[in-house]
Amino acid sequence: MGPQDKKDSFSLGFRIQNRLVRTMLIFVGPAQGSAQSDPRQRLKREYDRRKALHEQRLADGQKDQPTG
Repeated sequence: MGPQDKKDSFSLGFRIQNRLVRTMLIFVGPAQGSAQSDPRQRLKREYDRRKALHEQRLADGQKDQPTG
C-alpha cells in the first residue's frame, strides 16, 4: 500500500470519522448551500468516491487470486 493508497483508504477509522463529522454538521454546521459548497454533500461525495475505489480494489484483488 503506497502513500496514495493510504490517503484514499476506506478504513474503519475513516468510516467512523466520516459518520461523526456528518452527524455533527447536522447540528452545528453551516446552513445548506449549493451542492458544490455544502460540507455534508462534500463529505458524502468523498465517502462514495472512496467506497467505489475500495470496491474496485477488492474486485481487482479477487481477479488476481488463483481459484481452487
